[in-house]
Amino acid sequence: MLRKIWMQRWRISFLVLYRADKTAYLRSLGMWIGQRCSIYNTINDFGTEPWLIEIGDDVTVATGVRFLNHDGGSRLFRDQFPTMSRFGNRFGTIRIRNNSFIGAGAILLPDIEIGPDSVVGAGSVVTKSVAPRTVVVGNPAREVSSLDEYIENYARKMIPIEAKDRQSLRRELTTKLWGRER
Repeated sequence: MLRKIWMQRWRISFLVLYRADKTAYLRSLGMWIGQRCSIYNTINDFGTEPWLIEIGDDVTVATGVRFLNHDGGSRLFRDQFPTMSRFGNRFGTIRIRNNSFIGAGAILLPDIEIGPDSVVGAGSVVTKSVAPRTVVVGNPAREVSSLDEYIENYARKMIPIEAKDRQSLRRELTTKLWGRER
Protein backbone atom coordinates (compact mmCIF):
# COMPACT_ATOMS: atom_id res chain seq x y z
CA MET A 1 0.00 0.00 0.00
CA LEU A 2 2.76 2.46 0.92
CA ARG A 3 4.64 1.56 -2.27
CA LYS A 4 1.50 2.28 -4.30
CA ILE A 5 1.11 5.70 -2.66
CA TRP A 6 4.81 6.46 -3.22
CA MET A 7 4.52 5.48 -6.91
CA GLN A 8 1.51 7.79 -7.35
CA ARG A 9 3.40 10.68 -5.72
CA TRP A 10 6.40 9.96 -7.96
CA ARG A 11 4.24 10.05 -11.12
CA ILE A 12 2.59 13.31 -10.09
CA SER A 13 5.98 14.84 -9.24
CA PHE A 14 7.51 13.69 -12.52
CA LEU A 15 4.60 14.77 -14.72
CA VAL A 16 3.61 18.03 -13.03
CA LEU A 17 6.69 19.50 -11.35
CA TYR A 18 9.22 18.37 -13.96
CA ARG A 19 6.85 18.33 -16.97
CA ALA A 20 8.05 14.81 -17.81
CA ASP A 21 11.63 16.11 -18.18
CA LYS A 22 13.56 12.98 -17.21
CA THR A 23 16.90 14.76 -16.88
CA ALA A 24 15.51 17.49 -14.61
CA TYR A 25 13.80 14.92 -12.41
CA LEU A 26 16.93 12.76 -12.08
CA ARG A 27 19.01 15.83 -11.24
CA SER A 28 16.51 16.69 -8.51
CA LEU A 29 17.24 13.25 -7.01
CA GLY A 30 20.95 14.10 -6.84
CA MET A 31 22.16 12.47 -10.04
CA TRP A 32 24.83 14.39 -11.98
CA ILE A 33 24.04 14.54 -15.72
CA GLY A 34 26.13 16.47 -18.23
CA GLN A 35 25.07 18.30 -21.36
CA ARG A 36 23.60 16.90 -24.61
CA CYS A 37 22.87 13.44 -23.19
CA SER A 38 20.33 11.05 -24.70
CA ILE A 39 18.72 8.94 -21.99
CA TYR A 40 16.23 6.42 -23.35
CA ASN A 41 15.65 4.17 -20.34
CA THR A 42 13.05 4.77 -17.63
CA ILE A 43 13.57 6.63 -14.39
CA ASN A 44 13.12 3.41 -12.40
CA ASP A 45 16.19 1.92 -14.15
CA PHE A 46 18.49 4.26 -12.20
CA GLY A 47 18.02 2.24 -9.02
CA THR A 48 17.48 3.29 -5.45
CA GLU A 49 20.56 5.53 -5.11
CA PRO A 50 20.59 7.81 -8.18
CA TRP A 51 22.76 10.29 -6.25
CA LEU A 52 25.64 7.79 -6.68
CA ILE A 53 25.52 8.08 -10.49
CA GLU A 54 27.42 10.55 -12.69
CA ILE A 55 26.90 10.85 -16.43
CA GLY A 56 29.23 13.09 -18.44
CA ASP A 57 28.55 15.15 -21.56
CA ASP A 58 27.36 13.64 -24.86
CA VAL A 59 26.48 10.24 -23.34
CA THR A 60 23.81 7.93 -24.77
CA VAL A 61 22.05 5.49 -22.44
CA ALA A 62 19.88 3.12 -24.48
CA THR A 63 16.60 1.59 -23.37
CA GLY A 64 16.58 -0.93 -20.54
CA VAL A 65 19.99 -0.07 -19.07
CA ARG A 66 19.98 -0.90 -15.31
CA PHE A 67 22.09 0.95 -12.75
CA LEU A 68 22.79 -0.97 -9.52
CA ASN A 69 24.63 1.00 -6.85
CA HIS A 70 24.40 -1.55 -4.05
CA ASP A 71 24.75 -5.22 -3.19
CA GLY A 72 21.35 -6.47 -2.06
CA GLY A 73 22.74 -9.91 -1.18
CA SER A 74 23.46 -8.66 2.35
CA ARG A 75 19.77 -9.14 3.13
CA LEU A 76 20.59 -12.82 3.68
CA PHE A 77 22.87 -12.10 6.65
CA ARG A 78 22.03 -8.60 7.81
CA ASP A 79 21.05 -9.82 11.30
CA GLN A 80 24.57 -11.21 11.88
CA PHE A 81 26.25 -7.80 12.21
CA PRO A 82 25.27 -5.28 14.90
CA THR A 83 26.35 -2.35 12.69
CA MET A 84 24.45 -3.54 9.59
CA SER A 85 22.13 -0.87 8.21
CA ARG A 86 18.67 -1.85 7.04
CA PHE A 87 19.78 -0.40 3.70
CA GLY A 88 22.85 -2.64 3.56
CA ASN A 89 26.44 -1.52 3.85
CA ARG A 90 27.87 -2.17 0.38
CA PHE A 91 27.42 0.77 -1.99
CA GLY A 92 29.43 2.11 -4.91
CA THR A 93 29.39 4.81 -7.55
CA ILE A 94 28.81 4.50 -11.28
CA ARG A 95 30.56 7.06 -13.48
CA ILE A 96 30.05 7.29 -17.22
CA ARG A 97 32.55 9.68 -18.75
CA ASN A 98 32.06 11.96 -21.75
CA ASN A 99 31.07 10.72 -25.19
CA SER A 100 30.25 7.13 -24.22
CA PHE A 101 27.46 4.82 -25.38
CA ILE A 102 25.68 2.25 -23.17
CA GLY A 103 23.78 -0.34 -25.24
CA ALA A 104 20.24 -1.61 -24.65
CA GLY A 105 19.73 -3.89 -21.67
CA ALA A 106 23.20 -3.42 -20.19
CA ILE A 107 23.58 -3.80 -16.43
CA LEU A 108 26.03 -1.53 -14.62
CA LEU A 109 27.20 -2.72 -11.18
CA PRO A 110 28.69 -0.65 -8.30
CA ASP A 111 32.22 0.80 -8.29
CA ILE A 112 32.73 1.21 -12.02
CA GLU A 113 33.82 3.96 -14.37
CA ILE A 114 33.20 3.86 -18.11
CA GLY A 115 35.14 5.79 -20.74
CA PRO A 116 35.49 8.45 -21.92
CA ASP A 117 34.83 7.57 -25.55
CA SER A 118 33.77 3.99 -24.78
CA VAL A 119 31.03 1.63 -25.95
CA VAL A 120 29.23 -0.93 -23.77
CA GLY A 121 27.45 -3.47 -25.98
CA ALA A 122 23.79 -4.37 -25.63
CA GLY A 123 23.06 -6.86 -22.85
CA SER A 124 26.50 -6.54 -21.30
CA VAL A 125 27.03 -6.83 -17.54
CA VAL A 126 29.70 -4.36 -16.46
CA THR A 127 31.40 -5.60 -13.28
CA LYS A 128 34.60 -3.55 -13.50
CA SER A 129 35.73 -0.26 -14.99
CA VAL A 130 36.00 0.18 -18.75
CA ALA A 131 39.16 1.85 -20.05
CA PRO A 132 38.92 4.99 -22.22
CA ARG A 133 38.33 4.44 -25.96
CA THR A 134 37.33 0.79 -25.45
CA VAL A 135 34.46 -1.41 -26.66
CA VAL A 136 33.21 -4.08 -24.23
CA VAL A 137 30.53 -6.76 -24.63
CA GLY A 138 29.26 -9.84 -22.80
CA ASN A 139 28.52 -11.18 -19.34
CA PRO A 140 30.76 -10.23 -17.71
CA ALA A 141 31.71 -7.45 -20.10
CA ARG A 142 35.10 -7.97 -21.74
CA GLU A 143 37.11 -5.78 -24.09
CA VAL A 144 36.65 -6.77 -27.74
CA SER A 145 38.33 -3.85 -29.47
CA SER A 146 39.60 -0.33 -29.19
CA LEU A 147 37.33 2.50 -30.28
CA ASP A 148 39.55 3.03 -33.35
CA GLU A 149 39.14 -0.63 -34.42
CA TYR A 150 35.39 -0.35 -33.85
CA ILE A 151 35.22 2.75 -36.07
CA GLU A 152 37.23 1.00 -38.83
CA ASN A 153 34.92 -2.04 -38.71
CA TYR A 154 31.85 0.22 -38.69
CA ALA A 155 33.10 2.07 -41.78
CA ARG A 156 33.51 -1.24 -43.67
CA LYS A 157 29.91 -2.29 -42.88
CA MET A 158 28.33 1.13 -43.23
CA ILE A 159 25.36 1.54 -45.57
CA PRO A 160 25.38 4.89 -47.40
CA ILE A 161 22.01 6.60 -46.77
CA GLU A 162 20.53 9.44 -48.78
CA ALA A 163 17.10 9.55 -47.08
CA LYS A 164 16.00 12.77 -45.37
CA ASP A 165 12.85 11.43 -43.66
CA ARG A 166 11.61 8.15 -42.11
CA GLN A 167 9.48 7.17 -45.11
CA SER A 168 12.40 7.60 -47.49
CA LEU A 169 14.65 5.73 -45.06
CA ARG A 170 12.25 2.77 -45.03
CA ARG A 171 12.07 2.71 -48.82
CA GLU A 172 15.86 2.97 -49.19
CA LEU A 173 16.76 0.35 -46.55
CA THR A 174 14.18 -2.24 -47.60
CA THR A 175 15.31 -1.93 -51.21
CA LYS A 176 19.00 -2.24 -50.30
CA LEU A 177 18.60 -5.02 -47.71
CA TRP A 178 15.57 -7.00 -48.98
CA GLY A 179 15.85 -6.23 -52.69
CA ARG A 180 12.39 -4.65 -52.77
CA GLU A 181 10.26 -2.08 -50.97
CA ARG A 182 8.30 -3.27 -47.97
